Amino acid sequence: MMNLFELPLSFWGYALETTAKLLNMALSKTVPQTPYEIWHGKPASYNYLTVWGSSAYVKRLVGDKLDSRSSLCRFIKYPKQTAGYYFSDPSEQKSFISRNTVFLEKGFLVDNR
Repeated sequence: MMNLFELPLSFWGYALETTAKLLNMALSKTVPQTPYEIWHGKPASYNYLTVWGSSAYVKRLVGDKLDSRSSLCRFIKYPKQTAGYYFSDPSEQKSFISRNTVFLEKGFLVDNR
């Protein structure tokens, strides 16, 4: 995952956390339910899942009237307590949570080879 998107090694913890979340939502042959279903008592929702490390345009909350209204960021993890996605903005060297996004998943394998 880290090599595919050429992300810095400092993001390895985010990759590990996201992998653990996805494994808890996956079925296994030995147990008829996913670990998520056993823990929460309801099936997991897969609608919000997206490709880890993919680029996205994230709407800026504060800015000048003539500035661009979005910035190109990288998705790095799913937040635990809130709805949305956790992003890294390389231009500002910041990480933040946002829901107002447009993901650029189409053709991500072709662009990142």
